[in-house]
Amino acid sequence: MPDVSVIIPVYNAEQYILYLLKDLNNQVYKKAEFILINDGSTDRSLQVMKDYIERIHDNRFRIINQPNSGVSTARNNGLDHSCGKYIIFVDSDDRISPLFIKKYVSQIVNNSSDIEVFSALKVDDRRKLKETGKINYTPIASQEILSVAQYIKYFSNLQAWGYPFCYIFKRTLWNNIRFDPHIKYQEDVLAFFEIWAKNPNIKIHVNAEAYYYYVIRKDSALHTMTSKDAWQFVEVDDKVLKLIKKQPSLARCYDYLLALKVSSLMIVIATSCLENDNEYYWKARSEFIKLYGQAKYNSRKIWLRRKLQAVVIYFNLKFAIKKLYTHLYSN
Repeated sequence: MPDVSVIIPVYNAEQYILYLLKDLNNQVYKKAEFILINDGSTDRSLQVMKDYIERIHDNRFRIINQPNSGVSTARNNGLDHSCGKYIIFVDSDDRISPLFIKKYVSQIVNNSSDIEVFSALKVDDRRKLKETGKINYTPIASQEILSVAQYIKYFSNLQAWGYPFCYIFKRTLWNNIRFDPHIKYQEDVLAFFEIWAKNPNIKIHVNAEAYYYYVIRKDSALHTMTSKDAWQFVEVDDKVLKLIKKQPSLARCYDYLLALKVSSLMIVIATSCLENDNEYYWKARSEFIKLYGQAKYNSRKIWLRRKLQAVVIYFNLKFAIKKLYTHLYSN
């Protein structure tokens, strides 16, 4: 029986899946299963996986085929077939260090935590793995065990994020929770908040170390996002706010999460300016102006940034908003 299940959705990944398969095979930690969900790939992804697994004769690898249904359904399928005590998610176009699983598992065991969170390195070349940036948890990493409420406040302040590959979970947290297949963007954030809302007393620990290489692709979903797509961020935030409002022990986080929604509205505003999409611009603008003053901010820096953005938005200075686009994903 494996200690940990690593779930990897795969769709048209023939050009890079072999890198990840080799990384998985080279893991120092051996008590793992690798669940590869082929999401109806139309290229040679399935054949590449089959050929590699047959060549190495390793029964830790399992391939599950499904009709093309999206990443959420693929992850759910992986969860349904998982056997490990712990769950880790990996993307098929990324790379991992040989110590990736070992470090994730050792921390969740040593800290007796329910969730461990790690940093990740950003790279633009999956062969050279030269760091170009970082999903950086260093500012909030410590020996301290965090409550769900504490972690949510960091999340609302954009010091924590929903990248699934940065997390290892106790499998029991997923017993009655799955990713929503109808949501294309922020489906991971919604699933995580469902876990936190239903398990408000669990323990979370954050690490500065990074053992995951997040490969930046110009054709990724985030880089081709439309105003309509961006609005789904806001819809997810509304679902999150409802979840938190229902949980009395987390109700004090509500006003901080309004700041998360304000951030999402800023993404819609910036995207709609670039697209000259007046419908979503005015829709997001009215909500931004209404909410930014109601939200609570954990840092003065974020509050000042929102204040500046509010002035620019109030006077409809779209040329200035377009300049702010370079900071879109950090804002």
